[in-house]
Amino acid sequence: MKVLRASTFVQQLPTNRLMKSVRSIGLISLFFVLLLRVQAQEPRSAGDKMPTLRKKVAVTPATYTGRQLIIGSGGGFTGAATAYYLFEDGKLFGWRNRDTTFTFIAQQTPANTKKVFATFDEKCKIKTTKFDYPGNTYKLVRWKKGKEIYKVAWGESGKIVPPNYPKFYDSFMAMIPASLRLK
Repeated sequence: MKVLRASTFVQQLPTNRLMKSVRSIGLISLFFVLLLRVQAQEPRSAGDKMPTLRKKVAVTPATYTGRQLIIGSGGGFTGAATAYYLFEDGKLFGWRNRDTTFTFIAQQTPANTKKVFATFDEKCKIKTTKFDYPGNTYKLVRWKKGKEIYKVAWGESGKIVPPNYPKFYDSFMAMIPASLRLK
């Protein structure tokens, strides 16, 4: 029986077979390394906080019956639209017109949520504001509670936007970190 050295054996393999063998060994090794890393992670203690960003939540803007503020923009030649939904309990969702579901973005603090709703109610008075001139590209602010909905949209040139709406829109968008905004 002839004993082959590993180097002799490798030299005798056709190149394609050799490459497949090396790839297979590499993939298997990578699998085991990843498996060992996952098993080596220590479990979280009860005091550790799990991240709450972008997770599935049972209640969505489509089913929520409490107050919500909707801030959005869109239009142009692509017709793309993006909207952010803030619930009165602080949940913040995002939606794009190419999406089939809402994306949970973050949980706002109760103090910040209360401030946003109070500022909106005091400064914008959407229930008495009638302004719907979206134009080719537009921005909008909408208030919704159950089936009751009020909307202000602007973007059409030559129309003067009611005071406080652009400022409220900008401050709301500044509340959402750029890294969490929908692209």
